[in-house]
Amino acid sequence: MEENYKECLKYIENYWKKVTFSFPKDKKLFVGLPNKFVSPNTPWLKNFQFYWDSYFIILGLVASGKINLAKGMVDNFVYLYERFGIIPMANKFYYLGNSQPPFLTSMIREIFDVTKDKKWLKKTVKIAESELEKYWRGEDRQPRNDLSRYYHPFDLHLLAEIESGWDTTSRFNNNCLDYLPADLNSCLYKYETDIAEIYKILNNKSKERIFLEKAKKRKREMSRLMWNKDQNFFFDYNYKLKKQSDFYSLAGFYPLWAKLASKAQAEKAKEKLKVFECKGGLTNTQKRGLSREFKQWDYSNGWPNQQWIVIKGLLNYGFEEDARRLAIKWLNLNKKVFQETGKFWEKYDVAKLSVGKSGRYLTASGFSWTNAVFVKLIKELCISRN
Repeated sequence: MEENYKECLKYIENYWKKVTFSFPKDKKLFVGLPNKFVSPNTPWLKNFQFYWDSYFIILGLVASGKINLAKGMVDNFVYLYERFGIIPMANKFYYLGNSQPPFLTSMIREIFDVTKDKKWLKKTVKIAESELEKYWRGEDRQPRNDLSRYYHPFDLHLLAEIESGWDTTSRFNNNCLDYLPADLNSCLYKYETDIAEIYKILNNKSKERIFLEKAKKRKREMSRLMWNKDQNFFFDYNYKLKKQSDFYSLAGFYPLWAKLASKAQAEKAKEKLKVFECKGGLTNTQKRGLSREFKQWDYSNGWPNQQWIVIKGLLNYGFEEDARRLAIKWLNLNKKVFQETGKFWEKYDVAKLSVGKSGRYLTASGFSWTNAVFVKLIKELCISRN
């Protein structure tokens, strides 16, 4: 498997050094961080450590044996939370009002699976627990039904949509504040089950029970409000209109990644891959019903982090053939464009097999989460094949 992508892997291994930075002290608009970290690319995003990017980057770092760098990035988030009471979308002072899709517990588990450091685990789980309870379950972000939404203190739909990471998309119809999103609540369900599992490791049975109960309650509400029995898929829920969205997006596969879906739901959701599958992998949304103005998280762009979420979700339920097919499509698209341009890219047009369409900004080359997912998929494919 690796031999087919030898030149790509060589490029990625060399690129880690180019995007590894140290920024230990506050300077102008940047918040200093105690440990080295990987930025998305250089020079455009030099000195930025983004929140949800870091989870996908860490997957690749761990797969590449760079555990100390990966651990330091998690410790940077611990530092930010202890200092500001938030893990901001990135280490700039003007980002301290909003976060990004939460993946801290997933990062913690990736690191602990290698280090087995229980002292570190005990410290980091307290941060994750506090972030869950004080930020994501806060009054502004949990308006109803014990489920959460994206938000911003300025109470603007666009800024909430930016917190979602999907900046921008037709998915929310320019009304992001009105939605209880399937992806966010899947992430928070995984927080609750991850925290429960960590407390089990730490032999704290009372905490384990508490978070298992929270997860059970969230799962029940998500199945009630977000699972569509007719369409056999998970959709966002508009709590103001008291109805589900009918817009297909890859957010509907997050319950598989989080292991929230039942086996029957996963079987049925898998059939909806046909809505998204293209020659180069998975497009982020349905093809129809998009805004007149192109939005970069819409069809026909495919994003590396979303490929991982769906592929890992399929593997969680034993759908290895589908996972492998999608992974190979994505790897081959990355390889094709690399051979044409000499670079990896933030996103790709999975229908036209080219660099992804630009939206809010020009599509950037580099690109750390693309590189990381590429490495992780190759490792995962080898494991699943054996």
